[in-house]
Amino acid sequence: MPAKVDVDQCLGCGVCVDECPGGAISLNGDIASVDEALCTECGACVDVCPNIAISLK
Repeated sequence: MPAKVDVDQCLGCGVCVDECPGGAISLNGDIASVDEALCTECGACVDVCPNIAISLK
């Protein structure tokens, strides 16, 4: 299952955008957004999110 962003936790810092090797994450305003078609479920974004706003379920 692709990465999911908890919009209540995301502060839009962009760390996950820079870390995603597949380019699946972008900022939509001040919230990270995952393109499920590009997400490889590698977990890189989960590991770097300082607000624990991204998860793989």
